[in-house]
Amino acid sequence: METESQRPKGRDGTVSALNATIEALNLAKEFSSITPAKAVFGSVSVILTVIKVSLLVSLFIDCRLKCTQDEMINQMDYVELGMTCADVCTALDRGLNGKTLKDLNNSVCEAIKQLTT
Repeated sequence: METESQRPKGRDGTVSALNATIEALNLAKEFSSITPAKAVFGSVSVILTVIKVSLLVSLFIDCRLKCTQDEMINQMDYVELGMTCADVCTALDRGLNGKTLKDLNNSVCEAIKQLTT
């Protein structure tokens, strides 16, 4: 799973980055052989989808009304949080590359468990 390390600029760039990251997470979920990791990838994919939909809704509303600067900052905070979650998934995917659940030590299993709760 590869995501862009640079944060997107503007709403169009943000939506494109979210789409690419969601697709990468869905692929990681599909190809992972570790069930708890699949849950992590799936959860973050859902979170990013919700963030993307809220951005698209705000774009629609923004065409009719002007959003306040505070609302825009709040939206970008959600995007940043979602992309940070995606970065965690990227690191997890790299660390799990080709491994099975029995190959992982207890601390890794515990970390994955924390990410799913």
